Amino acid sequence: MIRQLVYLKNAKQRLTRQRQLSYFVLNILDHCNLRCKGCDHFAAIAEERFVSLDDIKKDLAQMSKILDGDVARIGVMGGEPLLHLQLKEILIYTRFFFPKTLIQLVTNGLLLLRQDEEFWRICREQNIVIVNTKYPINLDYEAIKKTTAVHGVMFEHYNDTGEITKTSYKIPLDIEGRQNPSKGFIKCFYANRLPLLMEGKLYSCTVAPNVRHFNNRFGTHMELEDGDSLDIYRVKKGSELLKFLSCPKPFCRYCNVSNRSFGHKWERSKQVISEWVT
Repeated sequence: MIRQLVYLKNAKQRLTRQRQLSYFVLNILDHCNLRCKGCDHFAAIAEERFVSLDDIKKDLAQMSKILDGDVARIGVMGGEPLLHLQLKEILIYTRFFFPKTLIQLVTNGLLLLRQDEEFWRICREQNIVIVNTKYPINLDYEAIKKTTAVHGVMFEHYNDTGEITKTSYKIPLDIEGRQNPSKGFIKCFYANRLPLLMEGKLYSCTVAPNVRHFNNRFGTHMELEDGDSLDIYRVKKGSELLKFLSCPKPFCRYCNVSNRSFGHKWERSKQVISEWVT
């Protein structure tokens, strides 16, 4: 009975159109310098690739137009965003087009202490919150906190990783695409919560737009269909965008949501297929 009530609550939440877009990921590059096991962006097996500043600027302008600049939160990430050579400009443009939005720079922190004074000034002036996942690695997190404080920049650890050891979860893929998309969407914690914007298209999760890295590495053929993304340049009203996010996607057939597992020991990727399949 309790399980059924939880299921119905999740179904209502994920199938109900948001009144205001709560969040989207601004994907600015694909690769990463940490390479976590089972990364849901597939950054651990992605080749080096940056999204151009021009594309990012145009996409931000269009999203701001569609939403009238009204989105609660944006996460600037990839990949590891500090690797992008034009990150400073990206942060400035993100703030320009979304003056009232909570903007978070989501980073593993490996490069934070190497940033120059201009980076810190921009983060401070543009009210950027640096969000750091505290991994169980040899990194001076206390020095990072002190440095952000000295520069007057807001800082926080992602979720509860500041208090407990970071663990990982596994998102098993069904390479054959035999899952029920509607049931999977209702059970998925990405659904209607964690969309990703990249190169003119909005996706309902981080897995679908990045699965190409998995396909390239392991020779699989999990294909996206027209309904898996929204061309933001064909959208005129925010309600169209919000409706898109509240509907199951064809790609959901590739996610074995019922067998997702949590609490795994965090490790660096060995870049083997078993990290993403059952």
